[in-house]
Amino acid sequence: NTDTAMGRNRSGSSTTMASMQSTTAASQASSMGIGSGSGNINSSDLALYDIPLVTSPSQASTDFEQLLHNLQSISVDPKSVRKAACCAALIETVQERRQNQNQQQQQQVVVSPNELFLATLAALTSLQGTLEQQVKRTDTDTESNNNSSNEVETTALPLLEILRQILPYVAHPSNNHGALLLHQFGTVSRMLRMFVALGYAYTASSSTTGTNKATSTAVATSGANALLRQILKTTTMLLLITPSSSSTTTTQEAEKEMAKLLHATIIRMFHDVRPKVRKAAFGCAMDVVIVASSSNSCSSSSSSSPVVQQRKVIADFLWEYCHAVITQYKSSSSGSKKKNDSSNSKNLIHILRLLSTSLPYADDVRIRVRFGDDCLALMGGGGEGGSGSNKGEVSMEVIRETLITLLSCLEKGEEDSDDGLLLSSMEQEVDTTKDTGKEDEEISKFAARALAFLLQHRPNAANSSFSSAGDVNVVYGRCLMGCVERMLVRANSGDEDGTLASKLLAMKLLPNVLTSILHLCDEAAEGEDGSAANSAEMCGSEFNQFVSRVMPIVTSYFNNVTSNNNLQRVAIEAVSNCIDIIRQALKIQYRNAWGNILPGGYATFTSTLALNLLEMRGAGNEANNGNSELEGKLQSWLKELVVSLLRLRDDVEKDGTARTAVEYATSTVMRGMGLELFLSLVDFTDDHVDIGDKKKESLNTESGAGLWWLLPLMKQSASADASALASSSSITTRSHLSFFQGRVLNLARRCDAASADGHRTAAEASIQKQRVVEVWSLLYYFCLHPIDMKENFAAVAKTVVKALSDHSRYPKLVPVICGSLKSLAVGVTGRAEANPSAEATEDLEVLSNVSIKILPSLFKLVETLNESQKTNSADDMDTDDKSSSKEKQAIRQQNMQLVETVTDTIGQLAQICPREFLQNLFKKVVQRLLVATTENGDNTGGKASKDAQAVRMCSLLGLGQALVASGSLDNNSVSLLYRAVRPLVRSDEHDSRVQKRAYKVLAEICEKHKEFVTSEERLNEMTDLMVDSIVTCQVSARHMRLKCMAYIVQGFDSSNQAHMAVIPKIMGEVLLCLKDSNAKTREAAYQLLLEMAVARDDMTDYFKIILAALGAKTTHMRSAAVMALSRLTFEYARHDTTVQSLLPSLMQTVAFLFDDSSREVTKSVISFVRVCVAAMSFDQLEPLLPEIVGGIMKYNKGRDRFRAKIKIILKKLVRLYGYDTIAPLVPEKDTRLITHMRKLTERTARRKAAGLQDGQSVVNNFDDMMESDEDDSDDGRTFMTGVTGFTKMTSMTGKSMKSAKSKSVVSGARSTMTGKSAKSTSGPRIKAELQGEILDMLDSSKMAKSVRFADANMNDNDFSDDDDGMDDMQFDNQGRIIISDGLQKVSGDKGAVDDFDSEDDDENLQLKAGGGKRRRVSKFESVKVAKAER
Repeated sequence: NTDTAMGRNRSGSSTTMASMQSTTAASQASSMGIGSGSGNINSSDLALYDIPLVTSPSQASTDFEQLLHNLQSISVDPKSVRKAACCAALIETVQERRQNQNQQQQQQVVVSPNELFLATLAALTSLQGTLEQQVKRTDTDTESNNNSSNEVETTALPLLEILRQILPYVAHPSNNHGALLLHQFGTVSRMLRMFVALGYAYTASSSTTGTNKATSTAVATSGANALLRQILKTTTMLLLITPSSSSTTTTQEAEKEMAKLLHATIIRMFHDVRPKVRKAAFGCAMDVVIVASSSNSCSSSSSSSPVVQQRKVIADFLWEYCHAVITQYKSSSSGSKKKNDSSNSKNLIHILRLLSTSLPYADDVRIRVRFGDDCLALMGGGGEGGSGSNKGEVSMEVIRETLITLLSCLEKGEEDSDDGLLLSSMEQEVDTTKDTGKEDEEISKFAARALAFLLQHRPNAANSSFSSAGDVNVVYGRCLMGCVERMLVRANSGDEDGTLASKLLAMKLLPNVLTSILHLCDEAAEGEDGSAANSAEMCGSEFNQFVSRVMPIVTSYFNNVTSNNNLQRVAIEAVSNCIDIIRQALKIQYRNAWGNILPGGYATFTSTLALNLLEMRGAGNEANNGNSELEGKLQSWLKELVVSLLRLRDDVEKDGTARTAVEYATSTVMRGMGLELFLSLVDFTDDHVDIGDKKKESLNTESGAGLWWLLPLMKQSASADASALASSSSITTRSHLSFFQGRVLNLARRCDAASADGHRTAAEASIQKQRVVEVWSLLYYFCLHPIDMKENFAAVAKTVVKALSDHSRYPKLVPVICGSLKSLAVGVTGRAEANPSAEATEDLEVLSNVSIKILPSLFKLVETLNESQKTNSADDMDTDDKSSSKEKQAIRQQNMQLVETVTDTIGQLAQICPREFLQNLFKKVVQRLLVATTENGDNTGGKASKDAQAVRMCSLLGLGQALVASGSLDNNSVSLLYRAVRPLVRSDEHDSRVQKRAYKVLAEICEKHKEFVTSEERLNEMTDLMVDSIVTCQVSARHMRLKCMAYIVQGFDSSNQAHMAVIPKIMGEVLLCLKDSNAKTREAAYQLLLEMAVARDDMTDYFKIILAALGAKTTHMRSAAVMALSRLTFEYARHDTTVQSLLPSLMQTVAFLFDDSSREVTKSVISFVRVCVAAMSFDQLEPLLPEIVGGIMKYNKGRDRFRAKIKIILKKLVRLYGYDTIAPLVPEKDTRLITHMRKLTERTARRKAAGLQDGQSVVNNFDDMMESDEDDSDDGRTFMTGVTGFTKMTSMTGKSMKSAKSKSVVSGARSTMTGKSAKSTSGPRIKAELQGEILDMLDSSKMAKSVRFADANMNDNDFSDDDDGMDDMQFDNQGRIIISDGLQKVSGDKGAVDDFDSEDDDENLQLKAGGGKRRRVSKFESVKVAKAER
């Protein structure tokens, strides 16, 4: 009895889903490099396996009809065609048989599964005889061999697949309990075995064929492989769905027949030399194991069905065969005569690879234990490898596969799955839990045996020449980790004494295991080839995994008060013994693995101990009474580990790679334990600083660098802790402000004193000052989650205020301190809102009270910074030194940034400070603002005095803006500020900076206090203010003014005539701002344009208002009006039917501007046409084609810069209406263009058909559509570049520019790139400068638009068809660039001069210089200036 032989007890096994099991098996096989090829079970196959168990009779009948339909359906796949033909022939045969038996077809329209089964079996039997005859003639007849292969492909394979799919319906219980299949099982089995013999015969006979031997062999081998793989699938289905017989005698015969079939098919192909066949056999074996195991999860009635019982028998056959192969190898290895040792080794390796993927799904843990013991026996007998005649490469490969199989025995199997415990009834759940406990106990005992054995029999892979010797060490380490985990975590049986003993043994052996895994890194590093570093990294990863998975379990017993004291004691001893082992990782012999094990295992071990120490300290004194000794040990261990790591950094100072690894590990340790604990373990005392009467010893190096290299790492760690705090309240981010006040600031004071030492050089003093800032930067970490706010924040606040007052010496402290205070306010407020506990509420109250002392200092700091700007401005007027002026300009810029940082902090603290105090501060700010306004109005001093007053007013307005942004002001305060700001908005007597800041304050009021703005009285007042102040508005204030107007317009009522009357009044200003040189102003104008459209709520009238601007006198206004129409069309034409209906009229109106000679109007009109062509419907656009095409072709001249956009419009029209419609509309002089476009389209179609489709891009952004000269069709290849006649197509062919004009000595040409160079180009590109314009790199808005990165598909767009009429570069016949003075060429080409003499000033890229604007000077003009200066 196989059940008895395997020692199986199936009643309590619990399973997971088969599909999840198969997926896990595949991933494990892939991760271990196993070539077993156990793939996933297809969902269709899994459904076929379940048909005899779960499908009802009616559903089975319906599914069979659907199966017949699918078999006869034809697709593009040749296999489906052949399968459909065979199925149709079989059905026709069944129907003929019915007629011969005088059966009426009307009674049974659809063939039954039994009929189709018999017909398929008869066809396969007949085909078998035919193939046998052909195989006999193959030795002398090549044509017969080819015919045999064709028969296999066209007939045998489809028939076997049909048989496989209909077998479940033949075995269905509703079909007489599969009686026909049981009766015909022997016939089917013999037929399949004969086909296996034929498959092997094909391969053997093909190798002896005479003529055309190579071709014949390939064809025969391919057909034989496919035949064998199909036989495997059919055999697996037959074995898994055949029910067992009720008769004992019949059952025994059936089992013998099944065993015979299993050995002749699946088992035989385990050892096939062809990888595909072997992989298919492994996959079928996996199907058997998984399906047999999954059957146990069915209901009690299904689990006792004959099909389920038969599946268990088949799985047992496989297990027994695997055990027999292992036994045979052991007996042959131990015998005196070792015959066929190589063959036995290969067979063993194949079986071990199968077991490594199938054992986790065995439905009884004792199967895994049994094979695990076999693996240990193999390890003991297979030996060390590398010595003896039979312990070479094959032996090491066997050890590798044995270790992988052993790891599978220890891995989490189906009986360990959490999901498998969820059974339907309580009785099943209780029984399963009981049995699972016993199985856990068995696997834990086995893990203990395996761990002891592995520690004594470590494979000597380093001395082996086996190519995958490094993998042996990796798998060995995984096995050690698996054993320890089994003993620590999964010992959950009911026997508490056994569980405790298993855990104690695991922890006692833990130092030995850690030593063995660490030593693997040393062995890997000893290799001489290039794979040593890779092997060391892999072994280091195993070391890291072991520490990260095992150490948290061991340290969890430190604070387990309810557990056995012996367990806690052993855990402490184990960790104590591991300290020295972990420190061994710092030895130079592990250098190749430092980059992995130091930031990984070493840092994780240290962080784990640190977390336990922090938890003990955070638990309170009541739980800490018995752990004071343990806390001291943890403190000592951590100091030892950290100090050792820091000393290693000093030792490898000159080794860049090692130094980087140590610093990264140190940073990881900081994040793992928190900066406060880390700083408590590190001594920063400088060797050269006297403390009392003696020098204090420290870790500092002789060079004097000390441990100050840690400061940048701690700063990075603080920011990392901030992100961790945002996700969860980590214990490592909790800190004490008292520690910062006493320990950290002491370092800053000493560094500050050292910087003032007169004996130090300027460089040394600068270094000390930099250290002061770096030490203060740690304040950010201590403000993340301080737990002693009530006791120490007031003292820290005083120190902070004093530090801010020293901003003249340490200006970098201002953003550090302000950022920390802001982080503190955000954190305290967030915790109080998320969890309003007593502690959080108390912290918020403390911060609110202390903010009374901080805010006045911040206000004073703003005034001080502004006063320094006044001084610098006055000094600039008194000096002509350019270098000094630049330095002071930089200082002013820095002060402005500091003022902005401080005001942001003021706004954050204003949200939590007492309201009365805030109102008093606000009133003082407004009072000073009014005084400064009056003084500025009466001031008759010089420019420096006025500039100083402007700076002061800007600072006061900035403070007011910060208070408004905090949202803490009431309506009365807001109204007071509004009245103070209103005169500054109306008047242009003040500096432009003042008005801009006033508009910012007004915009902040509109954004934060919408109810204040939208009240009827205030809205009318602010509307009048905006309308009346249009004349006095400064250029720099336009952006904020437009934002204010947008907020005001949002409050308009479409039924209010007064409100609607405002829109025409401000429309002119909005349109002109669309052409502003500032990108933010343009975007704000567009947004205001859209807001007014929403407020107007009548698109027809709104368009009329804009259309009135088309009659303006200036081209600037006409161009702006067309741009506004383009944006509105782009935004509304898709979904607004009113706008859609207006498009033809708009197009006809704008078409009058085709005759406008202004370039900026032309550009706007062409862009409008491009938008309308995309937005209008087919019928709307067709009547306007003559007018559109005729209008845009007026500008298609060689010197014009819009030819690319015109070409895009033409291509879109051609796509819609075709060349035959568009070509007659093109002027006769431009017919060559349309002809060329047609040729390119045809060429693109041919390339697409050949699989060479060009890359395309889609424009979905309005600005991109307005500025882009690229299309999604031919990528801008229509127009020729320069005067050489080169296009993008010719450049991609690799032609030289010399060949284009070989008759000319000097040929003008634009610089082009070949396709090859374009593809290899990478890095940033500046689009504006590639077009000949000068770009201001300090303008962030222009840089964001202009700088882009090249990719492999951009070809050479940047260098061809640019619309700017720039001078062509000149080349001679050898391709050398000719450098000329530029004047001769320009004088000979008047068109080039005209290109730059444009009235469109906006087309010139403008620069910011001293607050003004200047137009780009053309190359022609610059040459003239240079000539004049000579």
